[in-house]
Amino acid sequence: MKMIGHPASLMGDDLRREVEQQLLDDLAHYLDGADRDELELDWSGACQEGHRTAALGGELEEMSGVGVRARSGRLVAEGWIDFIHGGANLPLIAFWLFLDLVVDGAVVNVKKQAEIPEHVWEKLTDESKLACTRTGAYDSRWHEDPRVVAWKRTRV
Repeated sequence: MKMIGHPASLMGDDLRREVEQQLLDDLAHYLDGADRDELELDWSGACQEGHRTAALGGELEEMSGVGVRARSGRLVAEGWIDFIHGGANLPLIAFWLFLDLVVDGAVVNVKKQAEIPEHVWEKLTDESKLACTRTGAYDSRWHEDPRVVAWKRTRV
């Protein structure tokens, strides 16, 4: 069993499994040809970054320093994770906010804008998108994101 340190330990097993599955799915948008079954998340260097939610019996916080390793231990990617979760009845969507890949020993930055990726935005329901537009609410972290602002303009 792998050791999960703080803050990742606050997720609990169910939420951690869900977040790991979503992050590996999201990683596929940036990493060609990797066998997902050969990859695992490395939470050992994770650092709390403030945006929080409760879901699936645990607590998730936006974290930097999250790694992805091949089963051999080789570092494949490292980044900062975040999520959209407009409240208890809306789906939780975890994704890479910032992401660096390690290709032939060199670090390649593939996600450097602190915004919701297009492929994540496209899968959100209108209710989740609306939750992102609110200030002082559950996912107010996203109210100034360029996709959120553009979407809100089409709704007024």
